[in-house]
Amino acid sequence: MPQHPVPDDPITRAEPLRAAVYARVVGLICSGDYEPGAAITEAALSRALNVSRTPVREALLRLEAEGVLQSALARGFTVRPLLRGETDELYPILAALESLAVTTAVPVSTATLDQLAATLAELEACTDPVRRWRLDTAWHSGIVAASGNGHLASMVTRIRTNLSRYELTYMREVRSRAAADREHREILAALGAGEGDRAAELLRDHWYGGMRLIQDWIKGRS
Repeated sequence: MPQHPVPDDPITRAEPLRAAVYARVVGLICSGDYEPGAAITEAALSRALNVSRTPVREALLRLEAEGVLQSALARGFTVRPLLRGETDELYPILAALESLAVTTAVPVSTATLDQLAATLAELEACTDPVRRWRLDTAWHSGIVAASGNGHLASMVTRIRTNLSRYELTYMREVRSRAAADREHREILAALGAGEGDRAAELLRDHWYGGMRLIQDWIKGRS
């Protein structure tokens, strides 16, 4: 892994700079280019993105406030390590938010159900861990988006960004995802049947089950 990953494409001047820089840094972290414990420096990122250091620092400070990064005096930023205690806090929040989204999204349109089914089929066939994570995120995001609640979607996105360092590292080391795929199918079936409460219950079980898997895996790595 290179010390300072470079984005696939530079930021264009047509993009709102502050938001664009934040999105690119999040993308690097969520793609696994910066693993837990990896250092991130303003200078290297500003050169890679071809922007000044000010929006880069703003993005890093925002990610620190959101719990993704940590900083030390005169040592810059690092991606926070994997901590079981953090999963105890984040997964129940995610379970609650997505369950709320489901109950307000039903009935789900046929077009949305078709897109969720297509994404799920691609996810089930995928073996690349980073691509799997992106597809999994897209699938869950599709459910949340169906609620039409932009604030709720933003909150879920922040939680998923924070959890990305757990999920990506886990998916690289543990390739068996048959149980998760089966749970996704059950959730989708409940959505298709218009059973919002049932889908919400399945989603809660899905995220709490995921939390236990991650916690057992963290314990096994220590």
